[in-house]
Amino acid sequence: MYCRDVVESSNRSSSDFALSTLSTGIYCLQLQDDWEILEVSKNVSSILGFPSETFLNEPTFWIDRVHPTDIDAIRAALRSTKSTTEKRISYRFRDSKEQYRWIGMRCRRTEDDTIVGTFSDITRDRIFEYGDRIHFAGRNSLRALLDSNDLTASINSFLGLLGNAMVVDRARLVRFRTDGQAFITHEWVRNSNDIKLELPVQIPPEAVDWWKTELHKLGVISIQNANKVELPAAVQQAIEACAVMAVPAEINGETEGFIYFETAGERLWLPIEIEEAKHVIDGYSRSVERRIDDRKQIAEEFQLRRSEERYRMLTEHSPVILFGIGSDGIFTLSEGLGLESMGAGAGDVVGKSVYQVYRNYPDILEQVNSALAGVESHGLTHIGEKCFEVWFTPVSDDDGAMVGLSGVAIDITLRNKLEQQQAIMMSELDHRVKNNIAAVMSLVGLSKQGADSIDDFAKTLDGRLHALAVAHSTLAKSHWSGAWMRDILQLTLQPYMTGSVERMRIEGPDVELPGILARPMCMVIHELATNAVKYGSLSATGGTVLITISLDTLQEFVTVCWKESGGPIVATEIKTGTGTSLLEGLVDHEMHGEISSNFHRDGFVCQIRVPLIANK
Repeated sequence: MYCRDVVESSNRSSSDFALSTLSTGIYCLQLQDDWEILEVSKNVSSILGFPSETFLNEPTFWIDRVHPTDIDAIRAALRSTKSTTEKRISYRFRDSKEQYRWIGMRCRRTEDDTIVGTFSDITRDRIFEYGDRIHFAGRNSLRALLDSNDLTASINSFLGLLGNAMVVDRARLVRFRTDGQAFITHEWVRNSNDIKLELPVQIPPEAVDWWKTELHKLGVISIQNANKVELPAAVQQAIEACAVMAVPAEINGETEGFIYFETAGERLWLPIEIEEAKHVIDGYSRSVERRIDDRKQIAEEFQLRRSEERYRMLTEHSPVILFGIGSDGIFTLSEGLGLESMGAGAGDVVGKSVYQVYRNYPDILEQVNSALAGVESHGLTHIGEKCFEVWFTPVSDDDGAMVGLSGVAIDITLRNKLEQQQAIMMSELDHRVKNNIAAVMSLVGLSKQGADSIDDFAKTLDGRLHALAVAHSTLAKSHWSGAWMRDILQLTLQPYMTGSVERMRIEGPDVELPGILARPMCMVIHELATNAVKYGSLSATGGTVLITISLDTLQEFVTVCWKESGGPIVATEIKTGTGTSLLEGLVDHEMHGEISSNFHRDGFVCQIRVPLIANK
C-alpha cells in the first residue's frame, strides 16, 4: 500500500511538472454559444502568454484573440473533428504582448462532443516555412522575370508572385530618375476590387527626398504602422494606416528605385521576411542588369548589322573603291562600285600582294610604301584609260606599331577629261583673245591709213569692229566649233538688204566653215560690202550684188564669188588702198586661201577660194 501511494504520488508530480514546464499544453473545448475552454494545463501561460485562470474565467477570451482571418477556419475545423481521426489545426493567436503567434493544435472528439488535444507554439516553424515560401516565390518570380520578353509584364509577374508569398495587400515598384524625380511605374494588388493607380504616378519631391534619405541610412525601411510614426505629410498621405516594408533596388551600383510592400492596418515585419525580401530584390536587380546587358548587346548587334548594311549599300552604290593592305603588303579588303570600272569584283584581290598586282605601276607602289612607313599620301593614278584619285592612310595599333594601311580610290576619269578640256579651252581662249586684240589693233591701223577725216576713220573702224562682233556672235552659238556660210552672209550684209529692190542675192549650197575661217570671212564680206557702198554697185539706186557659193568635187575647197552689177561705170585704172590690203591679208595669211579681183566696166568681181580640210 505504501509503495502504491508512493508511485501514484510520483506519477502526479511528474505529470504536474511536465504540464507546467514543457512547450506542449493540454486543453479541453466544448461548444456553447461559441467554443469555450473547459480545461487547460498550467503551461498555457508560457505558450500563449496568459495564466490558465484567464481562459477558464472568461469563456470567450480564447476565441476573441484568434486572428480575425483565422476564426471561421478554426470553427469549421473544430465542428468537423471526429473521434476516429486526429486533426491538426493551425491559427494565429494574439499574445499578451499584442503580437500574433502561430499555434498548432492536435485534437479529437470525445463521446460527449468535447474536443480534447494538445497545443504548442509553432511560430518558429511557420517563420522558416514562411521564409522558404518567400524564397521559392522569389526564385520563381526571378525566373519569370528572365524568361519573359516583355519587361513590363515580367516585372508585374515578379511583384505578384512575391506579394502573394509575403501575404501583403499591395506591391509597388518606384523608380528614381536622373533629374531627381520619382514615379510609381508598376503595381500589383491582391484583390481585384482594390483601387489601382493609373501608372505612372509621380511622387511628390518631399516624399522622394525622404525615401532616398531613409533608404541610404537604413538600407531597408520597415514601418509597423504609418499612424504610429512621424512621417512627412506627403509620405503619410501615401501610406496612411498601413504597414510598409521598402527594399532598395541597386542596378549597376546605383539606387535606381525601390520596391515596397504594403499591408492594411498593423504588421510586425519579421526579420526573416526582411532578409528574404532583400535577397529577392537583390536578385531582381541582377536580373534587370542581365536584361539591360542583353538588350544592350542586342542593340549593339543590331546597330552593327545596320552599320554593316549601310556600309554595304554605300560601297555597292558609290563610285568608290575601299581597300585595306596589311603591313606585309597583302590586300585585306577590296570593295566598292568603282571596282567595276577596272573590270574587277569585290574581294578579287584579297589575299594577294599589292606588289604583284600593281607591279607595273611604280607610282602606286611608291605611295603604298610611304603609307606603310607612316606617311599619309594622296595623288592621281592612271590605270589604262581610267584616272583615279587615291588616298593612302597608315593604320597603327595602340602601341604605335604600323599594322597596315586603309585607302580610298575614286574614279575621276570623266572629271579628269573635263579638266583637260577646260585647260585646252583656256589655252584656246587665251590664243583667240590675243588674236582678236591683234586684229583690232590691225583694223585701227588700216582704218587710220585710208581715212580722210576723224569721222571717216570712226565710221570705217566702227563697221569693221561690227563685222568682228558678228563673227564672234556667230561662233559663240556653235561654241566656236564653226559657222554656216549663209549665216555669216546674212548677218554681215543685213544692213544693206533694205529697200524695195532685192539688192543682195545668195546662190549655191550652204557650207559650214571651221571656226578658224568664220571670223576672217566675216571681215572679208564686210570689207567687200563697204567698198560696194562707197564705190561700187550699192552706191547706185539700182545696183545689186550676186554672191555665189560653190564647192570643188572633193569638197576640200569653198569658192565665194562676189559680183557687182548696175552700179557706176568702173574706171579702167583703180588705185589700191587699205581695203584691198585688208582683203589680201585676211584671205592669204589667215585663211591660207587665194583672192582675185577684176574691175570690169559693168562692175567689180572678186573671187575667194579657201581650203576647208586643212583649216579643220
